[in-house]
Amino acid sequence: MLIRLPTLAVAVLLTACTQYRYIDPQTPEGLDCLHKLDARVNACENKVKEQQDNFDSLHETQTRAAQQCEHFNAHNMPNACPPPPSPTKVSNYCRSGYREKFVECGGKVEEIE
Repeated sequence: MLIRLPTLAVAVLLTACTQYRYIDPQTPEGLDCLHKLDARVNACENKVKEQQDNFDSLHETQTRAAQQCEHFNAHNMPNACPPPPSPTKVSNYCRSGYREKFVECGGKVEEIE
């Protein structure tokens, strides 16, 4: 029984890592649809990255300002230099529903075993 447990755990982990193969549509209309879909996803991901970069830059600025405040707080006044808020993480929603839209364009999604 002791030997079966690790084997079962490995089998469960392997089934949790299902991979898929995306097969492009074969028609000109389907390929055009796919190119537009990919262009929208890429534009969305660029926008999310830009937003994340802006939030990261803001957080760095706030952190430096708090550090400078602490440095110049000669009277050690409590709460004079509040810490910056936690960094903001922008969620990447750009690929949400991608598989369904890929199939609507005429593509196929196959599970790789």
